[in-house]
Amino acid sequence: AHRGPRPGTAVVAAAVDGEVVELTRPLPTGKTVALKLLTDRDPDALKVMRHSAAHVMARAVMRLFPDVGLAFGPTLPNGFYYDFELPRDLTPDDFPEIERRMRRQIKENVPFEHWDWPVDRAREYFANLDEKYKVELIDDLVKNEGIDAVGMYRQGSFLDLCRGPHLASTGEIGAVKVLRTAGAYWRGDSKREQLSRIYATAWPNQA
Repeated sequence: AHRGPRPGTAVVAAAVDGEVVELTRPLPTGKTVALKLLTDRDPDALKVMRHSAAHVMARAVMRLFPDVGLAFGPTLPNGFYYDFELPRDLTPDDFPEIERRMRRQIKENVPFEHWDWPVDRAREYFANLDEKYKVELIDDLVKNEGIDAVGMYRQGSFLDLCRGPHLASTGEIGAVKVLRTAGAYWRGDSKREQLSRIYATAWPNQA
């Protein structure tokens, strides 16, 4: 079964049997599925846009602080955040430069590429980069979910651990805005490292 988009809207993701996936993800073979195309106005597609924008923001912050430590960046009802280990506290004076670097990536229209990596390969990759938070996340996924592979997404030179889904490219992200920063303990544990949480939002357009 198929439900088409409204006229005049951009299709940015799809739902297959209720699961939101990239438009590039192959459909299952040998069975009938319920397919819904999601436009940039659908709430589920907006989550995909914001999750993609979180990766764009992470890459922008990495360009500003090459020794940054990356935690993770989920979506929120009205935006998203990403947690970082930074060499200094951010201030609102940093926001315009982060936004400028995000908008540059959006203008470049860089594709999001996806692979499933064996956990040993992914763990070694992040360990070599001294990305201790990513290594811990992988170890917990293996312990708690018994997985043998993890999702990896790349846009440009930025490669991150992620389940997705994402947009086809950064150019499908609309307007972005960095909102504020706050302190956040790793894994919500006050006995662990304190990180810098950057809150931001993304929408289909500036209006």
